[in-house]
Amino acid sequence: MKLSKYFQYIEMDENYIAVFNSILMQIIFIEKNKLDDLKNFKLNETETSLMVENGIYETTSDMEEIYESLRFGIKKQVKIPTIMYLNVSTFCNLACKYCFIESNPISNQKYNKMSFDIAKIAVDKFLAELEKNKIVESQIIFYGGEPLTNWEVVKKIIKYVKEEKKSNITLTIITNGTLLNREIIQFLMDYHIGIGISIDGPKFINDKNRIFKFGNESVYTKVMNSVKLLNEMNSSYCVSATVTPDVVDNEDEIFKWLIDNKIKNVFWNLYHYSSKSEEWEEHYNKMSDFILKAYKILKENNIGEEKVKEQIEMFLNQTFKFHSCGAVGLNQLTIKPNGDVCICQGDSRSYNNIVGNIIDDEIDDILNNPINNDWLEMYTIDKEKCKFCPAISVCGGGCPLQAEVLFGKRTDIDEASCIYYKKLLEWLIKQYYYVTIEES
Repeated sequence: MKLSKYFQYIEMDENYIAVFNSILMQIIFIEKNKLDDLKNFKLNETETSLMVENGIYETTSDMEEIYESLRFGIKKQVKIPTIMYLNVSTFCNLACKYCFIESNPISNQKYNKMSFDIAKIAVDKFLAELEKNKIVESQIIFYGGEPLTNWEVVKKIIKYVKEEKKSNITLTIITNGTLLNREIIQFLMDYHIGIGISIDGPKFINDKNRIFKFGNESVYTKVMNSVKLLNEMNSSYCVSATVTPDVVDNEDEIFKWLIDNKIKNVFWNLYHYSSKSEEWEEHYNKMSDFILKAYKILKENNIGEEKVKEQIEMFLNQTFKFHSCGAVGLNQLTIKPNGDVCICQGDSRSYNNIVGNIIDDEIDDILNNPINNDWLEMYTIDKEKCKFCPAISVCGGGCPLQAEVLFGKRTDIDEASCIYYKKLLEWLIKQYYYVTIEES
């Protein structure tokens, strides 16, 4: 019998610690004074059996076999796209200062809009691919730029998918909210389209980074008019908020703003650096604390929070998270206005990283393009440095584009995101501990 190489522990309070195997993630709470006994195999028979059962002690079972089984399992899912970004317009009426697409040095392609014919080809091929692979849960995301600058094509594609193809695939539009009106909202409601609205908080925060490309009108005022209209029409929507340094430095104002404006759902976007910075470590520590603190406050005020909620569900179901980014493993496609295909939506305004064209090429041929090989080498479970990280099961890695900007290559570890996922793991286990204590 030996102590597993995947054994980890985290302090809960002055009396208890959580012990676990980072691959199996079956949490056991023990008194602190038992830790040395655990390490030195001095537990009683019942306690020892519990440690064996949960992979903290290894006997005849080989955790390396389980680890390799996990690696093998994810390899069976590669090159099976379940998400398609339809970049219906690379033009945006905003010029957000932190935009990962506009600010990205590889964004060198001119503005363009997608035709219905190209969108239809993309949809047909994607739906056929889903059927071939027997995929149940999948999504098409209308993306930009600002997709509402090409609303007529978006509208025609929605009708085509829902009425002609009679598909139940999830359709979502990511919009900056400045072009929404009653007619558009009603249409999206009628067809049950998910709506993501980009806004970062109160006017003094939002308008610092989110500005119109032309003119001096307040972006905040425009977007909040849309939010009020969405609330008035009882439309479902989710505010997509990027956690900038200004957001974390004004958390009380952010929470008050969300509550006062009756925001229904929030999805926190981790701030991604589009240029080299020495501030990433400090900001990711503050940002992580903010997101985890926000969950409780929003829940108490009946505001849905999607990012942490998803992680809680995976944690409780003991689901190993293989990747945080759909591009990793080639599980997504991004279609540009002219039909060119890239994998990551962050490349949607670049001449680089084009791996085919949806008009001329079949999806299998696009995915098998050797240029894509890097996307198959980004799994945390394949990285030696990640192997014994306590957070490996909840992480899935960060953003490959940020890894390239901050650390050199897309295949490098996004060490900024490591901060968030390690803090998330500790938070998840502590929440589980508090619930366990309350129920006992």
